[in-house]
Amino acid sequence: MTGIFGAFVVFGGIVGYVKSSSRASLIAGVISGALLFLSAFLISRGSTAGAILGMVVSLLLMGKFGPSLRKKFKVMPNLLVVILGFITVVTLVFSFLR
Repeated sequence: MTGIFGAFVVFGGIVGYVKSSSRASLIAGVISGALLFLSAFLISRGSTAGAILGMVVSLLLMGKFGPSLRKKFKVMPNLLVVILGFITVVTLVFSFLR
């Protein structure tokens, strides 16, 4: 799930750049997505640090997009980031419990 979320975040950053020439969206999307890809790689190697990294990045993204979702309901990107972030965090928490 972390890799899928990472791909979505990178794609969202690129779309934000193309639609509104937002360098901040591009930079934040690529960095956040790369960290989520790194998390997925580390998880595949059995590293607890990968799961922690994935949770931290997911929670930070949810913290950024959650308030925006409350102010103005937009499916893309606000709702999707919050939902995918939540699913990622829940998945990673359950991986700790196994």
